[in-house]
Amino acid sequence: MNILAIGAHPDDIELGCGGLLIKAARQGHEVSMYTLTRGGAGGNPSERTDELRRSAEFIGAKHLWIDNFEDSKLSVTNELINHIEYFINKANPDIILTHSHGDIHHDHRAIAAATVESARFNSNVLSYEIPLSRNFDPKVFYDISDVVYEKVELIEIFWSQQSKLYLKSNAIKGLAEYRALQSRLNTEVRYVEAFEVLKLCFDKDFKLLTVPYVKIKNSNAVKDINEILEFV
Repeated sequence: MNILAIGAHPDDIELGCGGLLIKAARQGHEVSMYTLTRGGAGGNPSERTDELRRSAEFIGAKHLWIDNFEDSKLSVTNELINHIEYFINKANPDIILTHSHGDIHHDHRAIAAATVESARFNSNVLSYEIPLSRNFDPKVFYDISDVVYEKVELIEIFWSQQSKLYLKSNAIKGLAEYRALQSRLNTEVRYVEAFEVLKLCFDKDFKLLTVPYVKIKNSNAVKDINEILEFV
């Protein structure tokens, strides 16, 4: 399975679905990550980019793309939609993970809305949450009990953000424990990552359905493509 995780800032993807991505990569699934900004509003962009690169290595991601949109200035524009669509086409994902429409940061909400438009030809799109998310309505629960401490270690890579309370281990584990209680899976499931469903399709055998479509490979729609960092 190909999985594409999309985030606004360095550490967003890791906070929202880091446990799932760690497990997916270990099981042989192809994980790609696309981050729209380099986090300049919250720190040194060069430092945060390096943290993001190291986190992708920790996860075992096959691809990491780091765009150069201005932090805290994202809005739903043709440019944003075109960029997200371009990297959806590159990743060819069976499932896309993105921000929630209800997140408190406007960058997150802009990416959530733009992803829905960009992924209009894709079959499966889920929203992840971070400890600051509000009005989150979980519908899918994924057990990360066996990797929760590795998720904490993953978040600790973002040392430049250590003063932020929502990156602390108690916030990460607390949210995952709360979602485990909500899931009511069983007593052995102690930590869970939860997701909202934006779009989900099954085939006749109740497996995830990926609908073939003609990819749009219009690189001219992506401005300054040479400025986008790529790590493989």
